[in-house]
Amino acid sequence: MKLKIAFFIFIEASLIFAQLPHQIEKEAANMLLAFSVQDTIIQKDFDNLNALIDSKISNNELENNYSVSPKNYDSLKNQLSKIEFAIKTVPSDSGLVLFNSWYLQFCNTFYKNLERQFFSSKKIKILFFSASVSCYCTLEMCKNQLIDILKFVKENKEKYDYWVVDSYENGDLQIKYETYFSPSVIVFDSNNKLLQKIEYDEKMISKLKNYFTANSN
Repeated sequence: MKLKIAFFIFIEASLIFAQLPHQIEKEAANMLLAFSVQDTIIQKDFDNLNALIDSKISNNELENNYSVSPKNYDSLKNQLSKIEFAIKTVPSDSGLVLFNSWYLQFCNTFYKNLERQFFSSKKIKILFFSASVSCYCTLEMCKNQLIDILKFVKENKEKYDYWVVDSYENGDLQIKYETYFSPSVIVFDSNNKLLQKIEYDEKMISKLKNYFTANSN
C-alpha cells in the first residue's frame, strides 16, 4: 500500500514539474494582458507567479527535464524580484515594458523546452517573433503585437498553441523560415507545415484574424 501511495505521489510530482514552464508562461501571459488594460498588476498576480517560480525543483531536474542551467533559472527569479519592486515606483507604461522584458527572458530561459512543446502540439500553431533589443519603434510594435496575439488566443479559448521567440537571442528559426524581421508571425498546421507568414506589419493581428476566418473550414 505504501509503495502504491509513493508511486502515485511520484507520478503527480512528475506531472506538475512537466507542466511547470507551461504554468509559468500562462501566468505571465495573463499578467501581461492584465497590465495592458489596467494601471498596475495587483500583488496577488505576483504572488501566484512567484509561487510557481519558487517551486521546489532540483538543479538536476532543471538541466535534464528542461535544458535550463540553474544559473539562468536563478537569474530569471532574481530579475522577477527586481521588476516586482520597480513596478511599484514607475508609471504603468514603464511597468508593462519591464514585465514584457521579463516575459522574453523567460522564453529565452526555457527556449529548448518550449520549442519541443510547440512543435509536438497537434493544434494549429502560431509562432511569434519578438525582440528584446532593437529600436524604440520596433520594441513597441513587438510588445503591442505580442499582447494582441495573447488576446487572440485567449478569445479563441486556446484553440491554438503559440510560442514567443526573442529573435535577438535566438535567431535560428527566423533564418530557417526566411523571416528576417521582428515582429513577425508564422502559422503552422498540426503537422508543422508552414501555412502563413506575416512580417513587420502594423495590421498583423487583423491579417492573422482574416487568415483564420478565411480558412476556418
